[in-house]
Amino acid sequence: MEVKGQAVGGVRLRRWTDADLPILEGSNTAEMTRFLGGPESEPQLRHRHEVYLRGWDAGTSRMFAIVGARGEPLGGIGVWGSGLPNGPDAWETGWSVLPHAQRKGVAKAALALLVDDLKSRIARGDAAQQPLAAFPSVANTASNALCRGAGFAWTSTLVEEFRGAQLTLNVWVLDLS
Repeated sequence: MEVKGQAVGGVRLRRWTDADLPILEGSNTAEMTRFLGGPESEPQLRHRHEVYLRGWDAGTSRMFAIVGARGEPLGGIGVWGSGLPNGPDAWETGWSVLPHAQRKGVAKAALALLVDDLKSRIARGDAAQQPLAAFPSVANTASNALCRGAGFAWTSTLVEEFRGAQLTLNVWVLDLS
């Protein structure tokens, strides 16, 4: 399943498949996970891959492979139900762009496609009307700039444990109405 509509900047989103495990493996390096508490073990990585696959059928999440014009893997992006700190329910998004595709507008294009898809689902009544949130590390300059540039509003910071590490995160929220 591909997201309906035009590709943005040669970037498309398609439903995560079993063939996308190499995207997770390519993103599971010390450099790529430095803002997430470090790499996952092989069993953890395979479990996350299974969660991505099952989320579609269970209706709990929608994980996409980010692909280029020729179908080459560029990364992953997804959306799932979450909540805002001390606030309402929200959609949450997260992304990862493989090193060879970074600094080329891939994350910006993928996020625009994801937001358009989510707005379409809300308009059809296939998804709840609620804001979209992102929680990048305060130290992740690129992801924070992406949120700002995509129209998200910074609301606060929070500290959370993730993969055994204490992370200080920015809370970014996009009104989808």
